[in-house]
Amino acid sequence: MKFVFIDAEYTGEHAYTTLVSLGLVTLEGDSLYVTLNDYDRDQVTEWLRNNVLPMIDERQSVSSTEAYRAISAWLEAYANGRQINLVSAGLGSDLLLLFELWRHARPDLKYFHALHCLPVYLNHTKHFDLNTLFFVAGIDPDVSREAFVDYSVEGERHNALHDARVVRECFLKLLQRPELQRFAKCLSE
Repeated sequence: MKFVFIDAEYTGEHAYTTLVSLGLVTLEGDSLYVTLNDYDRDQVTEWLRNNVLPMIDERQSVSSTEAYRAISAWLEAYANGRQINLVSAGLGSDLLLLFELWRHARPDLKYFHALHCLPVYLNHTKHFDLNTLFFVAGIDPDVSREAFVDYSVEGERHNALHDARVVRECFLKLLQRPELQRFAKCLSE
């Protein structure tokens, strides 16, 4: 199975949030980091201003359309005709914000619908979130993820690429837990 671990930073926990940055890491450790320049600056919170934005080089940031093109090409190359299973840091926002980038593939559509607009390699229901995996393993999902992986990932917390790498390491460690052995076996089939 193909796996990509993702983390997103965005302007808030609400329905109209906008994407600020996205980190993607494959099971093999290859990565892509994208920062956006067209997020809604009116939604920037003090927390975002203090914890995320200082780590972003605005000169490297791109529009959502450019982000879509880069991410789509990178994922398609990784998929190589196979399905990609996404594992997100959180429950749903990261996946939703990633999927929303595909609306840039069809600007002619009045309404974007992931079921009809996502590429085959993403258009399925076998995506996972780390919170649920922690819960199934009997671990409080509020655990410090960095501590869970013994601070083995270098970088700054709240940098989407760093956090996606932490998601990958947590996932690999969780697969060793007895509660997830059946899940791990399904992944290898």
